[in-house]
Amino acid sequence: MEKSQLPQPSAASTRQRLPFVQRVLFSLVVSVLVFLPNSRVVWEQAQVLMRGAPSGSAIKWTTCGDVFECGRLEVPLDYFNASKGTASISLARIPAANTSSRLGSIFFNPGGPGGSGVNFVYRTGKSLAALLDGRYDIVSWDPRGVNGTTPRGACFPSQTEQTLFTHHTGLEVGNLSDPIHRHVFEREMRAVDARDATVARVCELNPEASAALQHMDTATVVRDLVRIADTIQGPGTPINYWGFSYGTLLGNYFVNMFPTRVGRVIVDGNLDPVTWATARFAEWTPGSLRDSQKAHNQFMVDCAKVGPERCALASNSSTAESIAKTVDGILKQLYDRPLPVPGAKHADVLTSSHMRQLLFAGTYKPSLWPGIAKILADVARGDGAAALELIDSTVELDESKQADTSLSSSATICSDAPPIPESIDNLGELTDAVVRMYEDGLTLFASRILVGCHNWRLRAPKRFTGPFNHTLSNTILVIGNTADPVTPLANAMRVNKLLQDSSRLIIQDSSGHCSLAAASLCTANAIRGYFLNGTLPENGLFCPVSEETFPTNGDSASVSTWLTAEERTEENVRVLDVVRDIGRTWRKSGHPYGV
Repeated sequence: MEKSQLPQPSAASTRQRLPFVQRVLFSLVVSVLVFLPNSRVVWEQAQVLMRGAPSGSAIKWTTCGDVFECGRLEVPLDYFNASKGTASISLARIPAANTSSRLGSIFFNPGGPGGSGVNFVYRTGKSLAALLDGRYDIVSWDPRGVNGTTPRGACFPSQTEQTLFTHHTGLEVGNLSDPIHRHVFEREMRAVDARDATVARVCELNPEASAALQHMDTATVVRDLVRIADTIQGPGTPINYWGFSYGTLLGNYFVNMFPTRVGRVIVDGNLDPVTWATARFAEWTPGSLRDSQKAHNQFMVDCAKVGPERCALASNSSTAESIAKTVDGILKQLYDRPLPVPGAKHADVLTSSHMRQLLFAGTYKPSLWPGIAKILADVARGDGAAALELIDSTVELDESKQADTSLSSSATICSDAPPIPESIDNLGELTDAVVRMYEDGLTLFASRILVGCHNWRLRAPKRFTGPFNHTLSNTILVIGNTADPVTPLANAMRVNKLLQDSSRLIIQDSSGHCSLAAASLCTANAIRGYFLNGTLPENGLFCPVSEETFPTNGDSASVSTWLTAEERTEENVRVLDVVRDIGRTWRKSGHPYGV
């Protein structure tokens, strides 16, 4: 019997629509996959200057265009073995503009593992400075092995070779309750495992990468943070910090390794530090993704609520259930019969894995939902050009460019994790975990998946395992969203419970990853009050979100329309506008587990 299939467009008809599609995609591409154009120019200038930034036991800051400064700091490669040599940490900062009321420095980590703090400053630093009234130096650094820090954890000789190895390698996942689909999935998992083993061996054979990857554990990065703070502020001073996603793990390690050094600290979008440090990858992955379907479901609820004028996937009679049925139908049809896309910039076929990747990206950031809905509506009509071009927008085939360090995250995950007993079938355990997640309704994430640590032999010589319940020298803020796809609210609640009176919990009522995923005046004012005045919110403060998910005027909507008449003061509009700007320019590393 012939299986149902999506309409097949001609190349000519698809190309005729591309200019419009490209305009629709622009906000998606900017928000998720690339830097803003002006930020890219600044960062490219900084890269040139940073290569010549002097490295040593002190930081010599160099102007890197505009208001940015960059520098380097030498630290021990291994804090327990000086004979191993040194690492050179790449840093960036924006000095406080309000020098008369300066409050010190705040150190930031954007997530990952493997997110570049230097890039984060160049993307979001000006807006972060504005949020904090110019009273802090905005400082970040590239963690071990990442981006500009040396030795680098880049394993492939060039970005081209890495791209060719990793591109279009997502898993195709059908109905895992069907024995045939389950068999196909298990075969694909074995192929993924072989690719993972290949990456591990490539890394081992690269001398620089091998040196870096053995010292990328979270505890070592925490010691780097303390060394950087000592150099900038002086030994023993309180350290202010704001970490997102994996950056919360770095924050939780920091406050428990150095509880007397805690200044004003926010951990935003929390991983569970106890589970991370004590459980195997297959054991903690399901818990991290428990709210991903909740975020995806909210997309369909809001789409049905606003209707066809604001959501391209809706009709006048749509319900959340009918939209869910449409989306599931698209995924099933693409699994059964991938869609030819002759009119894309690079002709290819669109698969269910591609669409799962885009849908999962949508759970990170509700402002992407209008664009995701438009892409889904196009695919339902047989036009996959917009979807493929978005996926391909990060592909770089330039032999002259060195490989990025995005594959280095396994070094951190596996160095922090406990050893895997030889009796454990790691691949089988992870495969079973994925099947259980599907049975529980968690269906989106499995387009790309890591297979754990059994292939990874490059590990740090020591690891930190807690405890994670120290009494701290200052009370910290713990922030969680009600529908975060990769760092569920339960994690923030556990951190809050572990730290007891040393923490205050803020619950933001929104989908998306970390509080910056959706602008909330309540959350923003709590953050400002804490960093600027040391004001502590009540524990469990519940913050509604201000930002609309399908705004009437799209990205051009004024934030003032999100506020009540009572809230609509000049200062509140300014603050909310700044938070929206941060959210637009803040990009996750692309790593599906926190990044």
